[in-house]
Amino acid sequence: MNGKVVIIAGGAGVQGRVAARLLADAGATVVLADLSAADLETAAAGIEGALAVPTDISDPDSWQTLVDRTLATFGRLDGLANFAAVLSRAGAETTELAVWERTLKINLTGAWLGVKAVIPAMRAGGGGSIVNVGSVDGLVGRGGGTAYQASKGGMRLLSKSAAIEFAAQGIRVNSVHPGPMKNRMTNVVGPKADASGIATLEAKLTAQVPMGRLGAAEDIAYAVRFLLSDEASFITGVDLPVDGGLTAQ
Repeated sequence: MNGKVVIIAGGAGVQGRVAARLLADAGATVVLADLSAADLETAAAGIEGALAVPTDISDPDSWQTLVDRTLATFGRLDGLANFAAVLSRAGAETTELAVWERTLKINLTGAWLGVKAVIPAMRAGGGGSIVNVGSVDGLVGRGGGTAYQASKGGMRLLSKSAAIEFAAQGIRVNSVHPGPMKNRMTNVVGPKADASGIATLEAKLTAQVPMGRLGAAEDIAYAVRFLLSDEASFITGVDLPVDGGLTAQ
């Protein structure tokens, strides 16, 4: 990753922060993008040379500002990691239209806008790598979370379609699909969850994973870093589950 410049959308979140640190450790310069300027500054602290750019990933103009600032500051753009997402747990019958539209706008439209925004810069630079972070819920049906599953399933095919479209231009597009994550249990259970509720859900999900544990942010970050790197130069259009064997069953 030496000398590469990578945008991390959702860079103020837990997974985005860990990915930023691991990418920087490997020699990359990272640009952190998220909605909250304060959270971004906290995420960027301690990462040498990191640039924090407040960004609304559901807005094309905001994406363009992000790319323009990246190029103005560093003169190049080599990678994009799309971590930004929101979670909806309601099923097909109970999902409200506003929730459906917001979930797809951020998770799927936001990812598409990111791909659209970075392609010209990557093309001008001779190539690049895009990694969209989906979910195992975008690979298999699990019941409930209908809008979330639809958005992540759409991201998977967005990645494959873009991979074919831009392969000849040296731009690779892949997707990483996390399984159950230990640091996301409060989001799954809800903000009012108590420790016992989280522990019960963790135990239930752990029992479903053949490797017998929940994922950590580092598990996802290492996979993303690999796909962004030149070590993955002949890999494009791939779905990479990072799920302890969950979807292999």
